[in-house]
Amino acid sequence: MNVLDLILIFSVGTILGWILELIYRTFFSQKKIVNPGFLSGPYLPIYGFGFLFLYLLSLPELPLTYRIIAFFFGTTILELLTGEFFLRFYSLRLWDYTNNRFNYKGLVCPRFSIYWTILSILFFYFIYPKLVLITTLTRSNIYFYLGIGFYMGIFIEDVIISFNLATKLKRIITDVVENEHRILNLKFKELTLEQKTLDFKIFKQNLRFNSIRKENAITKYFNPFMNSKHTDLKDGIINYFHKKR
Repeated sequence: MNVLDLILIFSVGTILGWILELIYRTFFSQKKIVNPGFLSGPYLPIYGFGFLFLYLLSLPELPLTYRIIAFFFGTTILELLTGEFFLRFYSLRLWDYTNNRFNYKGLVCPRFSIYWTILSILFFYFIYPKLVLITTLTRSNIYFYLGIGFYMGIFIEDVIISFNLATKLKRIITDVVENEHRILNLKFKELTLEQKTLDFKIFKQNLRFNSIRKENAITKYFNPFMNSKHTDLKDGIINYFHKKR
């Protein structure tokens, strides 16, 4: 196995994960067609890292019981660390399990940990063998890896743009929330997690339809608010926290 194989597995995971989330949110969760995730394009990095983890975990010979336990805790920890990262550094909530029993900060819960474990088992039996075959067949195909390189170039550009946007959002969120709580003489760091967190999914959906109505449907779907002005973002955040009261 080489670095190119790992990049290929990561890329496949980001795309399949996006498709899975699209189906889940469209037909089961939000009941509408939405572009899931933090980035704008059709990929979800957390699933890419999940695929890498599951692939590496599938390599050694392990009893099924141990493998299931590793799947359960590994996917739960990955989800928790990702959610904590965005909450702590960007005040953004990318998903919310607060309505599920025994959840922790709305980031992980037993119900979804079981879902991820089931999907991990399906990965082991159905996807892992195909990934082994694909990496073997494409290892000497330079054109295939040129395509992966092109894909990763678009992906990395999206990551840079999206994190720049997240940094801008964090500054606006801090300013708006501190102004909202100035009467209580509370600073941003003294507020509860719920008081200073923006649900990225809800905010993106609202701003997408309110701020850039002139764009066509495809542009709005894959570029929900990258072209919004600073004032649009600030007004959207103010409206979000007013409704949150």
